[in-house]
Amino acid sequence: MTSPEDKMSLAEAGERVVVREIISLLQPSVILVDGLGHDAAFLDVPVGGDEILVVNTDRSGISIAYQLGLADGECVGDLGVSHAVSDVIAAGGVPKAVTVALLMPSDTEIGFVRQLMRGAERSAARYGAVIAGGDTKQNPKFAMVVTAIGTAPRNRRLTRSGARPGDLLVVTGYLGSMLLGMIALRNDIPVEAEVRAALERALIEQRPPFTLGRAIADALVAHACMDISDGLAGAVFAVCSASGVGAVIDEALIPADPTVLPLANSLSLRPMQLACGGGDWQFLYAIAPERFARVEELAASVGGRVTCIGRVTKAPAVVARTVEGSFRHLNRIEHDSFADGAGGRGYFSTLEVPQTWFGDFVEPPSER
Repeated sequence: MTSPEDKMSLAEAGERVVVREIISLLQPSVILVDGLGHDAAFLDVPVGGDEILVVNTDRSGISIAYQLGLADGECVGDLGVSHAVSDVIAAGGVPKAVTVALLMPSDTEIGFVRQLMRGAERSAARYGAVIAGGDTKQNPKFAMVVTAIGTAPRNRRLTRSGARPGDLLVVTGYLGSMLLGMIALRNDIPVEAEVRAALERALIEQRPPFTLGRAIADALVAHACMDISDGLAGAVFAVCSASGVGAVIDEALIPADPTVLPLANSLSLRPMQLACGGGDWQFLYAIAPERFARVEELAASVGGRVTCIGRVTKAPAVVARTVEGSFRHLNRIEHDSFADGAGGRGYFSTLEVPQTWFGDFVEPPSER
């Protein structure tokens, strides 16, 4: 029997609905630890000691850095591998191997393929993994599909579903540089050399905080984790939904690179607007308040940075304290592979124009 939803297009449904439908059709298995719906899957396959397999597959395309002529095909391969490995690291895993499938138009130049694979191999090596295989197929549009395989001690795995009321919401690194760089360079906005270098670096080096992520996982100081590849708002909602909690985010605490912050302010770009780009490839953690000092120590020890941007609440609403000081519902604005291109504009392009980041005004949330 069919339902009205069966006739709904992928663009109408959106990626979350598509993923939910796919998961609902799959049978549970004892081999799948923690079920489906996390950054990576945990497989109870013997690999030594109390370790389990961690597996993730991601698809990427031509990077913005390549489109803007900032780098050659190596950055495309680097991004593809980094994209897939990021979820394994966020899940507390140690990458071991990747496979690479290339879907390419027949007029793609061999030189581009060479550059791409050099970038992919160097990227895999950066994370301690090797390229173990792959595939090539003709396709009207370029796509790179990477499967990352790693291992994790069973007691150190991190999911989206472990956040607890009272936890601090903590992000790594800076957010917004990638989107700001895309806006500035695509629109030929004049900037000083130091600012341009920082923006170009953010576009070319879209890589997860590997060393810091490993340190946090090994220290057993986080309750939950998710990478911010689809934007900060989407990551917060995903963690809250999976954990059955809510959150309060302080927009003024969202960390931006001081080198590029004056440019963002001159363009009247909000912190939440920039953070929804997601291309900075940082992590969002839920951490108990008493463990935050330890996380700061870990970050300092590896040359990284962490910032508390809010807290987890028992009430399920996701609320933002805006830079103006008011409390408002946060809208779930995130990258959606099916809906974003439906109007002819990609996700990053839509973030350049004003839109409603926040919903109704609310009373200041309880501290609990």
